[in-house]
Amino acid sequence: MVFSKSSEYAIRALVYLAVNASPNKRFGAKKLAEDLDFPEHYLGKVLQQLARNNIISSAKGPNGGFCVDANAMEISLLKIIESIDGLAFFNTCGLGLHECNDDKPCPIHKDYQIFRGDFFKMLSEKTIKDMKEDIDQGIAFMELEGKASGRESE
Repeated sequence: MVFSKSSEYAIRALVYLAVNASPNKRFGAKKLAEDLDFPEHYLGKVLQQLARNNIISSAKGPNGGFCVDANAMEISLLKIIESIDGLAFFNTCGLGLHECNDDKPCPIHKDYQIFRGDFFKMLSEKTIKDMKEDIDQGIAFMELEGKASGRESE
């Protein structure tokens, strides 16, 4: 697992909201938690953090809940991860050593730098809209409500 649990929940919840989006349709944390099989309280905190960072919209009340708008669809995965966890991952040693740097590299330092750079680039280019389109076109899938959305598993 490369992402923290919070970032994983954030990305998957955003994709869920994007795939199920329609005008004025909002989803409560309870519905999202049930459909994605996430702990409701934990997911609620992640969703509130996304709302505070203006990545999703939230509304209270009987017709309240969370939704994504057109602008949110263009947000990169990197921006989502940054809003949840920050970007410290991209400055850490692959072996967790505190003294690892260009002058005193660990055994995987150079390879890990390349991996981090490529991973950073992919995350900065991939958007929620891209992920939704891949699911809609059936070239990717994501489990929703206990069923796969997108391409059927073989």
